[in-house]
Amino acid sequence: MTYSEDISNLEFCLVNSVRSEFKNSQMHPVIVLMLASMTIGFANCQTLTLGRCPNIDAKKDFDLAKYAGKWYEHSKNRRYWIIMDTGLKCASETYSLDGNDTLLMHHQGQRILNNRYVSVKAVGKHVAPGKLLFTFKDTTIHGTSVQDAPYWVLDTDYDNYAVVWSCSENAGMKAEITWILTRQLKPEPSVVRAAMDILSRNGLSRTSMVKTNHRSRCRYDHRRMPS
Repeated sequence: MTYSEDISNLEFCLVNSVRSEFKNSQMHPVIVLMLASMTIGFANCQTLTLGRCPNIDAKKDFDLAKYAGKWYEHSKNRRYWIIMDTGLKCASETYSLDGNDTLLMHHQGQRILNNRYVSVKAVGKHVAPGKLLFTFKDTTIHGTSVQDAPYWVLDTDYDNYAVVWSCSENAGMKAEITWILTRQLKPEPSVVRAAMDILSRNGLSRTSMVKTNHRSRCRYDHRRMPS
């Protein structure tokens, strides 16, 4: 079996797992990552890449309070976008500080196919500078709640952009997800370039990033939208 066939099998497996496990909910990127990791070892399922997660440094002087607030999802890596072929558009995340070492996440957006509003909430513990582990209490994979999902903030200037990376490994295989968040819905090109440069500095692909759709019938005042 070729590498491309392995990837195709993985996508088929993940898409069908997504449809069976999350028919009535929506996943944050790190949940997709955990699903990919947990899928390893299931019949006919392959992983994204052989090997261990690379040793990438998170932001050393990361400030939770400055990071809190609203972020728009600017882009995510193509592999995640392909797997989540019925994923979110108009995606945004709001973080709230809860104590000295905890962030509350509220991930929101609309389904691509029917514009329905979806929402995911999680609690993140700041375990090391720039490194958080998120627990999605109301979301399960094969009956198990998603816990300790890795969320590494590689860099951020707090006012314009943040680059987030997540990697999970199992049985000598790994699954990686990268995404760029911006404070503004339509960031300046210089902001996007700065975020992309962070990917390059960390050996992550720039060309695999796909922009999140914020053009079609987006509504960000979700208080008036049915859940």
